[in-house]
Amino acid sequence: MIMKRLRAETRAWHDALEATPFSLELLSRTLLLGRYVGQLRAYRIILDTLETRLADSDDPIVTAVWRSDLAKVPLLEQDLEFFDTVPADAIAATAITVADRFAAVISDCVTKDPVSLLGFLYVMEGSTMGGLELTPHVRATFGLADGRGLTYYSSGDRQRWTAFATRMDEAVVDEPLQQLVLAAADKGYRAIADTLAALSRPDREESTPGE
Repeated sequence: MIMKRLRAETRAWHDALEATPFSLELLSRTLLLGRYVGQLRAYRIILDTLETRLADSDDPIVTAVWRSDLAKVPLLEQDLEFFDTVPADAIAATAITVADRFAAVISDCVTKDPVSLLGFLYVMEGSTMGGLELTPHVRATFGLADGRGLTYYSSGDRQRWTAFATRMDEAVVDEPLQQLVLAAADKGYRAIADTLAALSRPDREESTPGE
């Protein structure tokens, strides 16, 4: 089953992402607000491209899995509207560049291997499940007591995830298709790792004091 394979073969990526400075600072509640907002802005670029390509696809495997209730762009837009006065610093701008590159990869798959979109979807939908555990830390770090600015991070839903997993297992059966999805998931995790790495870089004044 493809979901079992995805969990097993991407386990190392989960561990690597949890060990990034971005993730550790989020857990220790020391993450800078600009970095958090930078992540939301980068993810909006990625998910806007991915969700548009999924919704527009006429591939029968893709249409068997994709549902509009998986869309996260409206949630990100709510959060970004709340944080619209937070300026984009140079570090966050680097993450945007990474996101733009990943969006181009996603678009390139549409004509070559549209089923690959499901591997990217697995990565991004799975991240919302992890976001449920991180939501209390984000709330406490940035004082988001009323839940505003937390819409994306708190969007994980176990029932929706279970339904998604069932559709994936029923639709992605053939070995060649599973390999496409697994390869795309690997690319997706690498892109997320690169995004978080960009958001983990120290500010110039932090890294080179006195310059």
